[in-house]
Amino acid sequence: MAIDVRKIRVLFFDVLGTVVDEAGSVADEFEQAVHDATGQSGHGKPLAATWLDECTRRLNSIVAGESWAPLEEINRLALATAVEQQGLTVDASALDRLALVTHRLRPWPDAASALRVLSERFTLVALSNATTAILADIGRRGALPWHCVLSSELVRAYKPDPVVYEMALDLLRVEPEQSMLVAAHPWDLRAAAQQGIRTAYVARAGEGTPEPTDVFDVEVDDLAHLARTLID
Repeated sequence: MAIDVRKIRVLFFDVLGTVVDEAGSVADEFEQAVHDATGQSGHGKPLAATWLDECTRRLNSIVAGESWAPLEEINRLALATAVEQQGLTVDASALDRLALVTHRLRPWPDAASALRVLSERFTLVALSNATTAILADIGRRGALPWHCVLSSELVRAYKPDPVVYEMALDLLRVEPEQSMLVAAHPWDLRAAAQQGIRTAYVARAGEGTPEPTDVFDVEVDDLAHLARTLID
């Protein structure tokens, strides 16, 4: 690690996929819902993958210039598309409940304890494309010790739009080199690095693999590894 950790004051955390197991949580809930509705099994993972891909496509369209919409709305529209693509039949009330699955995502097993350790040394800030309501529910359910929660909805944008990172730096009154983004998504880290923010890549299964040309300040296996790296 070639950085001086003593200069880092604030750790910004991506949440979906990095702190919580988004893909696994969604697949499990979708599996149960489809089984309850149809009696069929084995649809959870493919439906979750299709839904997440559709959500990503819609978010990228907004980053590229389409009109902004809140994540809950995007999730609901993407789920209807995913259900249709998978050839499933799910009634509207069930779709409404499933579309709110992001409020119920479970943290990775290492998350809460590692964050508590890190909170003794750094200011911990959730910086997410999730809405404030989603982040509040995730934090409450998972006992996540955030000092501050920032949703990209505050600037009606989505990462990797530079305005999201600029907002975070401005609101925390911190210089880029005094902060670090912790994320499992290389695209998120690349965008943060362009703003001068330090970067920590967390290897989470299915959340993205760095390109050979990527250079991040820290690379760790999980958040417990991050805590050991930054504090020990």
